[in-house]
Amino acid sequence: MKKIFFCVKGLAFLILLFFAALSLSVGAYAEDDIGALPEEYYGMLENIPDEVADRLPDEMYSGDAESIGEALTELTSSEYIFSLISELFGSGIGDALGVAARLCGILLISAVFASFKKSLNSEALSKAVGFCSSCAVFAAVIDMQYEQLSMVEGFFERLNSLFLGMIPVTGAIYAMGGNISTAAAGNTAMYTFLAVSERICASTIIPISCVCTALALCRGVAPEINLQGISSGIKKCYVFVLGMIMTILTALLAAQTTLTAAADSTAARAAKMVTSSMIPHVGGSVSDTLRTVASSVQYMKGIVGVSGIIFIVILLLPTLISLILTRFAFSFSGCVADLLGCEGESKLIGELGQVYGCMIAAVAMSSVMFILALNIFIKTTVALL
Repeated sequence: MKKIFFCVKGLAFLILLFFAALSLSVGAYAEDDIGALPEEYYGMLENIPDEVADRLPDEMYSGDAESIGEALTELTSSEYIFSLISELFGSGIGDALGVAARLCGILLISAVFASFKKSLNSEALSKAVGFCSSCAVFAAVIDMQYEQLSMVEGFFERLNSLFLGMIPVTGAIYAMGGNISTAAAGNTAMYTFLAVSERICASTIIPISCVCTALALCRGVAPEINLQGISSGIKKCYVFVLGMIMTILTALLAAQTTLTAAADSTAARAAKMVTSSMIPHVGGSVSDTLRTVASSVQYMKGIVGVSGIIFIVILLLPTLISLILTRFAFSFSGCVADLLGCEGESKLIGELGQVYGCMIAAVAMSSVMFILALNIFIKTTVALL
């Protein structure tokens, strides 16, 4: 009996020392490192694209979470957002007007030749003039089309690079809050997001756009060959498949994160309950300290999540606004073509404008997918709470 008594007493003493050490270590973290973001955050800032870095205040690079929070408050203000959109519209509207003016000039010349060919009463000459007019429209936009496709390709590369830097940060903060299982599941899902963005969006949007552009040209120079159904079917199927895959991935991420976060929270609360029941004073101190640390981690999650969303928005807006303005330019030119009676040119311009709709859908869906992933990260409950 005495041996058993001494063994139990020794075990209780060891448990007491363990929780005392745990209390001291967690307390030291809470006092010294509370509000200090993980090192992965600053590694992410070093790898963000120049387009994003140039628009960030200097406080985003400080080591103080409170200063970063104030900078985020400034970045999320309505004044900053509207000033950014106004600046981008101001710089992009000039290019869009240039495209519209170029197309309208070609359409005016085409209308003059169209009235001239009617007086010739020659079907062959009429087709030749229409062919030359469609080729002139296509030649006027082909350089701009290439620039827009290159811009979209560069956007996907920068977006994937940005989110690749975000994944270690989210994993580290998940682990700091006791969400070990959530960190593993969340990182796996986010890497899957990146694979989808690279394989489906970045790798396919350029070929799809080129195929639709080629079909538009064929329809413009040979209107007797009806290729509209093929082009429209390709664009609709692409957008539908892209939206379906992203919806499924987002739903799976939300389900996995919710389940793993609940499991981590249950395990953490069970451990705190055992600690409080076995050693009331030390256990209560550990629980209070863990709550303080959890509040700090929750604040860090908000900072990192909102920062990532802002980075994505700043990266998205120039590309999205440029594509939208260019599509408006095509729509306006199509209306001018209808007014001038240039039926073939109007169809060609309309087909080219729809290609931009496909690019807008791919760019917007990819960005929304990453924003939803970061929103799920922000909303996930810290296990230590």
